[in-house]
Amino acid sequence: MTIRKYLHSCLLVEENGRKLLIDPGAYSFIEKRLRPEDIGAVDVIAITHPHLDHYFPDALKTLARGATIIADKEICAPLAKEGLACEPLRARKSKTIAGFKIKALTAPHGPIPADIPHNQAYLINGKFLHPGDSFSVAGVHPHTKLGVGVKKCDTLALPVAGPWVKLVDALAFAKKLKPKHVIPIHDAIIKDFMLERIYAMCKATLEKDGISFHPLALGETLET
Repeated sequence: MTIRKYLHSCLLVEENGRKLLIDPGAYSFIEKRLRPEDIGAVDVIAITHPHLDHYFPDALKTLARGATIIADKEICAPLAKEGLACEPLRARKSKTIAGFKIKALTAPHGPIPADIPHNQAYLINGKFLHPGDSFSVAGVHPHTKLGVGVKKCDTLALPVAGPWVKLVDALAFAKKLKPKHVIPIHDAIIKDFMLERIYAMCKATLEKDGISFHPLALGETLET
């Protein structure tokens, strides 16, 4: 499995020649460092929740050509109004699309001073977990026992910044799941000089538990 980062929470998963894109939100494109066309053709697009930094219909109109979009029904309805087809996938359900086994998991959005949307995590091929904006996935919390929905993952996309993020909780969540690899996400809002400091703290903390930390610049990949 190859995982490529396209800024903020947008990750491309490639396996067996097929491509699955998660959360191509506006923050990936707002600085004009990346265009939707630069990502190229994908087979599947998964959306965790309808916040603009994860869900951007303008980009989807380009990216979804020939791709299957999956999301909770909360997102499928407005996408239909944009002329975009979407296959609903509820939490605790699985679908196999283009060779990817995609399991949706309950993952309540972290607390913010605004209306909180439905957020769901995705476990891809039983190996890669993207939690969206949550540290509470299928009963896994930073300070509680593991739930039944996901007992482990090889690679975890870990939010490290944002109005709902507490870094000590992020790292506790990663330590609870004990993945081999962590890719930091939800970090486009942090300036580079501060991001280096946050990455250094994450790396030092996780490597004590044998977890490799992989900050990926735009377009960089991790082979797992």
